[in-house]
Amino acid sequence: MTLDKLHKNEVAGIGSVAWPTYMIFKERLVLKKFDDVKKKIAFNADLLKKDIEKNGLLCPMVIDENDQLTDGSDRFRILQKADIKGSFFYKARNKDEKIFFKKLNDLTWDEHPNMLRFMEKLWQGKMKKYTEKVTHLFTENVRTVVPK
Repeated sequence: MTLDKLHKNEVAGIGSVAWPTYMIFKERLVLKKFDDVKKKIAFNADLLKKDIEKNGLLCPMVIDENDQLTDGSDRFRILQKADIKGSFFYKARNKDEKIFFKKLNDLTWDEHPNMLRFMEKLWQGKMKKYTEKVTHLFTENVRTVVPK
Protein backbone atom coordinates (compact mmCIF):
# COMPACT_ATOMS: atom_id res chain seq x y z
CA MET A 1 0.00 0.00 0.00
CA THR A 2 1.41 3.40 -0.99
CA LEU A 3 0.67 6.26 1.36
CA ASP A 4 2.96 8.88 -0.18
CA LYS A 5 0.98 11.83 1.21
CA LEU A 6 1.20 10.53 4.78
CA HIS A 7 3.29 12.68 7.14
CA LYS A 8 5.38 10.18 9.08
CA ASN A 9 8.70 9.75 10.79
CA GLU A 10 10.54 7.26 12.96
CA VAL A 11 10.16 7.66 16.72
CA ALA A 12 12.46 5.78 19.11
CA GLY A 13 10.60 3.09 21.01
CA ILE A 14 7.62 3.17 18.65
CA GLY A 15 8.76 2.93 15.03
CA SER A 16 7.05 4.67 12.12
CA VAL A 17 4.53 7.27 13.38
CA ALA A 18 1.78 8.94 11.30
CA TRP A 19 1.13 12.64 11.93
CA PRO A 20 -2.39 13.99 11.30
CA THR A 21 -2.58 17.18 9.26
CA TYR A 22 -5.14 18.86 11.52
CA MET A 23 -4.31 18.60 15.23
CA ILE A 24 -6.57 21.32 16.62
CA PHE A 25 -6.76 20.57 20.35
CA LYS A 26 -3.07 19.96 21.03
CA GLU A 27 -3.59 19.75 24.80
CA ARG A 28 -5.58 16.55 24.25
CA LEU A 29 -3.18 14.85 21.85
CA VAL A 30 -1.24 11.83 23.01
CA LEU A 31 1.28 9.83 21.01
CA LYS A 32 0.40 6.15 21.25
CA LYS A 33 1.97 2.99 19.97
CA PHE A 34 -0.74 1.03 18.16
CA ASP A 35 0.00 -2.05 20.27
CA ASP A 36 -1.14 -0.06 23.33
CA VAL A 37 -4.54 0.89 21.89
CA LYS A 38 -7.57 -1.32 22.43
CA LYS A 39 -9.13 -1.73 19.00
CA LYS A 40 -12.63 -2.10 17.67
CA ILE A 41 -13.47 -4.03 14.52
CA ALA A 42 -13.14 -1.87 11.42
CA PHE A 43 -15.67 -1.63 8.60
CA ASN A 44 -15.12 -1.36 4.85
CA ALA A 45 -12.37 1.21 4.45
CA ASP A 46 -11.87 1.42 0.67
CA LEU A 47 -13.03 5.03 0.28
CA LEU A 48 -11.01 6.17 3.27
CA LYS A 49 -7.91 4.32 2.08
CA LYS A 50 -8.06 6.21 -1.21
CA ASP A 51 -8.47 9.49 0.68
CA ILE A 52 -5.45 8.76 2.90
CA GLU A 53 -3.44 7.85 -0.19
CA LYS A 54 -4.44 11.22 -1.72
CA ASN A 55 -4.35 13.55 1.34
CA GLY A 56 -2.54 11.74 4.13
CA LEU A 57 -4.03 11.32 7.61
CA LEU A 58 -6.26 14.38 8.13
CA CYS A 59 -7.49 13.90 11.70
CA PRO A 60 -6.27 12.31 14.91
CA MET A 61 -8.10 9.17 15.94
CA VAL A 62 -9.91 9.26 19.30
CA ILE A 63 -9.30 7.15 22.41
CA ASP A 64 -10.98 7.24 25.81
CA GLU A 65 -9.33 7.29 29.24
CA ASN A 66 -8.80 3.52 29.01
CA ASP A 67 -7.06 3.85 25.61
CA GLN A 68 -10.07 2.24 23.89
CA LEU A 69 -10.32 3.41 20.29
CA THR A 70 -13.65 5.26 19.97
CA ASP A 71 -13.24 6.89 16.54
CA GLY A 72 -10.93 5.96 13.70
CA SER A 73 -11.07 2.14 13.45
CA ASP A 74 -10.73 2.25 9.67
CA ARG A 75 -7.83 4.71 9.78
CA PHE A 76 -6.19 2.55 12.43
CA ARG A 77 -6.44 -0.59 10.29
CA ILE A 78 -5.25 1.19 7.12
CA LEU A 79 -2.19 2.60 8.92
CA GLN A 80 -1.38 -0.75 10.53
CA LYS A 81 -1.45 -2.44 7.12
CA ALA A 82 0.99 0.23 5.89
CA ASP A 83 3.38 -0.80 8.72
CA ILE A 84 2.78 2.37 10.73
CA LYS A 85 3.35 1.69 14.43
CA GLY A 86 1.75 4.72 16.10
CA SER A 87 0.05 8.08 15.71
CA PHE A 88 -1.43 10.98 17.64
CA PHE A 89 -4.84 10.49 19.23
CA TYR A 90 -7.29 12.86 20.88
CA LYS A 91 -7.74 11.55 24.42
CA ALA A 92 -11.36 12.09 25.48
CA ARG A 93 -12.08 12.29 29.20
CA ASN A 94 -15.87 11.83 29.05
CA LYS A 95 -18.78 10.95 26.77
CA ASP A 96 -19.33 14.53 25.56
CA GLU A 97 -15.68 14.84 24.54
CA LYS A 98 -15.79 11.49 22.69
CA ILE A 99 -18.80 12.66 20.70
CA PHE A 100 -17.31 16.12 20.07
CA PHE A 101 -13.96 14.78 18.82
CA LYS A 102 -15.77 12.35 16.48
CA LYS A 103 -17.97 15.17 15.12
CA LEU A 104 -14.90 17.43 14.86
CA ASN A 105 -13.19 14.79 12.73
CA ASP A 106 -16.30 14.41 10.56
CA LEU A 107 -16.42 18.18 10.03
CA THR A 108 -12.70 18.32 9.25
CA TRP A 109 -13.05 15.59 6.64
CA ASP A 110 -16.07 17.36 5.09
CA GLU A 111 -14.38 20.79 4.99
CA HIS A 112 -10.87 19.82 3.86
CA PRO A 113 -9.10 21.52 2.13
CA ASN A 114 -11.18 24.70 2.60
CA MET A 115 -10.50 25.28 6.30
CA LEU A 116 -10.71 29.10 6.34
CA ARG A 117 -13.92 29.31 8.40
CA PHE A 118 -13.50 26.03 10.24
CA MET A 119 -13.49 27.36 13.82
CA GLU A 120 -16.56 29.42 13.03
CA LYS A 121 -18.38 26.28 11.86
CA LEU A 122 -17.84 24.65 15.24
CA TRP A 123 -20.44 27.11 16.60
CA GLN A 124 -22.99 26.75 13.81
CA GLY A 125 -25.67 24.28 12.72
CA LYS A 126 -25.64 20.77 14.14
CA MET A 127 -22.06 21.12 15.38
CA LYS A 128 -23.01 23.85 17.86
CA LYS A 129 -24.76 21.47 20.29
CA TYR A 130 -21.62 19.31 20.56
CA THR A 131 -19.24 22.26 20.88
CA GLU A 132 -21.31 23.91 23.62
CA LYS A 133 -20.84 20.83 25.84
CA VAL A 134 -17.03 21.00 25.72
CA THR A 135 -16.17 24.70 25.87
CA HIS A 136 -13.46 23.87 28.42
CA LEU A 137 -11.38 22.39 25.58
CA PHE A 138 -10.89 25.88 24.14
CA THR A 139 -9.26 27.18 27.32
CA GLU A 140 -7.22 24.22 28.59
CA ASN A 141 -3.81 25.42 29.75
CA VAL A 142 -4.53 28.97 28.64
CA ARG A 143 -2.93 31.39 31.05
CA THR A 144 -4.22 34.87 31.66
CA VAL A 145 -1.98 37.80 32.36
CA VAL A 146 -2.86 39.93 35.31
CA PRO A 147 -1.75 43.54 34.81
CA LYS A 148 0.22 45.07 37.69
